[in-house]
Amino acid sequence: MTTRPTDDAATPCECGAAAACRPVWYAALAEEQLDPVMGQWHNTLVCVFALQHASMFDRRHADSQLQFLQLAADEGPDAVNAVARSLRARNKGRGFRLEAPELSRYPGIGDTELPASFPVSLHHLLCADGEFLTDGHDAYGLRMRQLAAATVEAYRS
Repeated sequence: MTTRPTDDAATPCECGAAAACRPVWYAALAEEQLDPVMGQWHNTLVCVFALQHASMFDRRHADSQLQFLQLAADEGPDAVNAVARSLRARNKGRGFRLEAPELSRYPGIGDTELPASFPVSLHHLLCADGEFLTDGHDAYGLRMRQLAAATVEAYRS
């Protein structure tokens, strides 16, 4: 089953995209529930959405989110999910913390402000027909890596 997003083309998104990203966000989350291969990118999807949208941005988590995106761009979902599993195991019974030694090789966000716009938005995840997986899982994974890298680059420039 495909969950096709519907956007109001007349409403620009807070991230600078021409149309609102929230419908794409909800459609991607729903699709992840139906497709475990697509679901491997969940952490990356959440980090991108939080870092690109001021209404979702939380500086307390931004360092780790940006670090996760750098790992996703470099190594893909297997590496990201391994770190996330390790983090959950370390946090068990100790409260919520996002600091992971495995991410320390990547710089965090520091004092950087949220960029006004991003070169690539969640809309980049959609195929020409408005679906996520028409061209396959590998192509979707490539688009996720590009989205992660573009988000990191926007914070670096």
